[in-house]
Amino acid sequence: MGTFDSVDPHAGSRTFASQILEDGFFCGVLGAGVVALWYLVLDTLAGRPLFTPSLLGSLLFQKGAALANVTIQPQVVFWYTAAHAFAFLIVGMVAAWLAAQFEKFPSVGIAMMFLFVLFETAFFAFALAVGKSVLGTLGLWTIGVANLLAASAMAGFLWWRHPSAVRNMKAIWTAQE
Repeated sequence: MGTFDSVDPHAGSRTFASQILEDGFFCGVLGAGVVALWYLVLDTLAGRPLFTPSLLGSLLFQKGAALANVTIQPQVVFWYTAAHAFAFLIVGMVAAWLAAQFEKFPSVGIAMMFLFVLFETAFFAFALAVGKSVLGTLGLWTIGVANLLAASAMAGFLWWRHPSAVRNMKAIWTAQE
């Protein structure tokens, strides 16, 4: 008898999943890197490099730490940076999945905008809950700029990776007219 080729029924979904993982990884790394670079520049200009990850790491990992007397501790900076990168990887994966869905279903764009507004609102609510001392130290404007830079970089990357999203966005706007 003749031979036949084995066909993997999940090959297409595996390709889709690997695209999401790849895009999500690079999207998350890009967002985390932009925020880290932003605060490294600000901290360096203020004469205290790595102060922000030390401050936030102390808040996150050292319960009861006196935030007024934060010292730069390499292990705190490392663990905070790892937690920050992990959080951005999760956000990057969700954003990559939504971008891939947006290519197929333009109405997902509305959900993406809603999710962005929800995420930003939740982040600022968290920042307010953490305390005025942290906000006063970092400055609300620096957090806003960091979020805007990260969101812009991540959106730009996903826009580049999903060129049909441009056509879908035009279709949404022209359908409204």
